Amino acid sequence: MGRLWRTARAKLLISALAAGAMVAVVLVSLIALSASSAPPTRGAKVRPGRAIAQGTATIYHPLRITPPQTAVERTVNQTLKQSSNLNGLAALEASTFPAPATGTAFPPVEAADTQSPTMYAMAFTQELLDLDFATATRNELLAWASYNNAPNTTIDIPASSELKVLPDSLTTSPALLLSRSQWATNAVARTMWRVSGLVISVSPTWTQALSAGWKSVDPLMVIYDVSGTLTVTTPGRTPVVESIAFGLTLGGASWHSGYGAVAVDDWTVN
Repeated sequence: MGRLWRTARAKLLISALAAGAMVAVVLVSLIALSASSAPPTRGAKVRPGRAIAQGTATIYHPLRITPPQTAVERTVNQTLKQSSNLNGLAALEASTFPAPATGTAFPPVEAADTQSPTMYAMAFTQELLDLDFATATRNELLAWASYNNAPNTTIDIPASSELKVLPDSLTTSPALLLSRSQWATNAVARTMWRVSGLVISVSPTWTQALSAGWKSVDPLMVIYDVSGTLTVTTPGRTPVVESIAFGLTLGGASWHSGYGAVAVDDWTVN
């Protein structure tokens, strides 16, 4: 599914650019204007939120709109539909992930931060990458990711699969999330990750799609480019400092009000 989302994201840009030539007036939604005009967001601290035990979360129904069916809207949506991959969808349907849950190791993002896309993106990224492998488990992180999931509204997929898109994107190559064996090795070595110097800005892919006049049915959807520094420390070893970057798509959350994360893609480490 991670590969499927990257294909859809690329086709979103291509189709939007092509459709943009069909219209003389650029239509941009109010929420897109406010998001794309915001400067890059730097450093914020994650504040521990209320813990939610596994199995107690209830599905939240995020807001949906019906965009005007302009020529641009129809062209882009048709292209996105054609990006669907039946094999990828079948694999997603068959995949299993821990039930949505938060806890001591991975608490929910502070409620106030879920109401702002840039603040949510910052808090989500910090909690995702500030890891102590000896005191947290891979399944706990995947359960937390499931809790932060937002449905992917750009392509038609079964409702049951919509709840798996985010954790699936974290485990699809190039995967941000370490394998089970890698996590276990880091736990034994007491390795820790710490992220710093985060810069979050609206992706040109998203800006150009909106500038062409396309609107998402999810009014909270936005695509960010995220970059920063990841410091890897292990007792007895010299710390390793790496540059990281990835794409982060947000939307209306599945399990709480406000923003959630649709997918993480194009994870790179230098």
